[in-house]
Amino acid sequence: MSFRFDGQEDVLVLLDKTVITQLTEEFLYLLDIFIDVDGKSELIYDFPDENWEDVRMRETQKLADFCNSGKMNIWLTDDIEKEYQIKMGTGTGNFHRAIYAPSGNLVFVSASELIQCALYPEMEMEILYELCVPEGWYELSDIKNGIIEYHKCEKSKDMKTIF
Repeated sequence: MSFRFDGQEDVLVLLDKTVITQLTEEFLYLLDIFIDVDGKSELIYDFPDENWEDVRMRETQKLADFCNSGKMNIWLTDDIEKEYQIKMGTGTGNFHRAIYAPSGNLVFVSASELIQCALYPEMEMEILYELCVPEGWYELSDIKNGIIEYHKCEKSKDMKTIF
């Protein structure tokens, strides 16, 4: 189970398909700010005379809260095209992330594709990989050597979705 992703000026996103309909224009704007790590896009003109790092930290707090609720995961990846593998883990590894799968259809997409297709639902979203799992909570690993592991778990208040 693998897919290719080019992380150049983009980030990898995992979410349940049902969450896509919950994304507002404001939320997608925050995701766009998050993608622009170095402040190289025209978004900097929305915040004149402000340090981009401060803007990005402040403006993406709602995005962090959304992710920490288990609705989405975001990975900053290498700026190169790379193969990623998805593997079921045993739960004994380094699992720092959590996601809730109400429909059981988890999808990996690029953030730029998610933004575009959520704003224009008539467009067909390019899904990098679809992971069909039973409904419930899952712990996820960070990317290590191009591998993301997951396993079913009980929700814990200590689980965070970090990016």
